[in-house]
Amino acid sequence: MLRVMKYPVIEKYVFPFLITSWIFIIPVMYWTTAILFFMLSDLALRVLICKRNGIPIESFKMWRTVYKFGTGFIFILVAYACQLLFMEDIPIMKIVGSFLILVELKSIDEKAKEITGYSIFSLVIEKLTPKK
Repeated sequence: MLRVMKYPVIEKYVFPFLITSWIFIIPVMYWTTAILFFMLSDLALRVLICKRNGIPIESFKMWRTVYKFGTGFIFILVAYACQLLFMEDIPIMKIVGSFLILVELKSIDEKAKEITGYSIFSLVIEKLTPKK
């Protein structure tokens, strides 16, 4: 059966590009999913605080989460590329991913402090500081 291609450019260029991109993105999905989880948790707490305080929820402010996730995803991709191409012995992707998750945890802690009045990070730091 002879197949007539309507769009040969798609089969020749777009499909190989998508497959190559997918192969490059698969190893990054673990960190991307973790960062997305913490960012969505931060967003949920922000919406909860706005509802609790009667502050109107604006779509412009919610777009910040999309921008944060996009930049985090790009940081993870660049870290993976650097680790893969230049410094195989240094786990750059783990360092960058851990930093992004730590930043989101701090943001979640600030929102939780606003809701409950207690900061988990402050309690941990207080317990870890030596008494004089």
